[in-house]
Amino acid sequence: MAVGLGFVSICLSEKDCSPAGDVTVKSIERLPDREARIERIRRTARRNLENTLRILWFLKGNGLSCYRFATHLIPLATHEATDGWEWWQDPLLEPLLARIGQVIRQESFRVSTHPPQLCVLNAAEPGVFAWVERYTDYHVRLFRTMGLDETAKIVLHVGKRFPGGNQAGLRQALANVERLPEAVRARLVLENDDRTFSAKDTLTLCQQAGVPMVFDLHHHWCRNDGEDYRDLLPAVFATWRDRPPKVHLSTPRSPEDVRAHADYVDAGFVEPFLEYAASLGSFDVMVEAKMKDLAALRLRQELPHIFSGETSAGKGGADDGGSP
Repeated sequence: MAVGLGFVSICLSEKDCSPAGDVTVKSIERLPDREARIERIRRTARRNLENTLRILWFLKGNGLSCYRFATHLIPLATHEATDGWEWWQDPLLEPLLARIGQVIRQESFRVSTHPPQLCVLNAAEPGVFAWVERYTDYHVRLFRTMGLDETAKIVLHVGKRFPGGNQAGLRQALANVERLPEAVRARLVLENDDRTFSAKDTLTLCQQAGVPMVFDLHHHWCRNDGEDYRDLLPAVFATWRDRPPKVHLSTPRSPEDVRAHADYVDAGFVEPFLEYAASLGSFDVMVEAKMKDLAALRLRQELPHIFSGETSAGKGGADDGGSP
């Protein structure tokens, strides 16, 4: 049994190492012509990619195995401002993208992306669903340019509240999944959310669509219908086939703001869940706390028996699985 560990986007341990530099439409509109606008985007993208490469070496140096890319590695890649610019063939970017992919393959890192909230999978309106199509196409192209296979995943939430209720929303989401190109479906992973679609809802959809599910413990704590995670997790893990199952970990910022992520992960909150998950076999943990890599490293330090592979199977069984 092995438990992989990783974090999202920015590495706080490394100085000036953000891979999430952005370019706004408003800022480039002030530039004199298209060439100047693309050059501005290109410079920011290059810095993002260089910092991503630094982060991969940080992962190796600290024994971390999972990483989620910044959403906008290539700023405005989904916007009409970059139409006609083949960034994946740009001579200043393509070698960096290829090198990132080479390191990921060499070190067997498991990577993913997570498009923004405007990507509503169960949208009935074509104009809204178009954002899912744009972002997933962009991320598939990103992975392909890196030379990464289908184990590099794209994580989406089911979507928004639906006029006909959750079951109607799930049916719409299933129909939309089936509309996506095979190249997207092969990388697609769905995640339960903290307001509308529970882990049970999401699991049912994943089983119908034939795609894996990420189990988010914090979201399950916020949004459930009394389901015990121990009754769901074996089936969730069974949706994965080409890489270890993955869970997302964060804990509430405060009793008054339970949906917001705290700076660090409360080890006492997550330990029973991790103990039970480990009893099922190997899996990956993506830490979503605000302190990024610092939170992941602290969690490993606080729960060494889990991340060293020395977990006692079933230790979490005495805890109330519905309220970790």
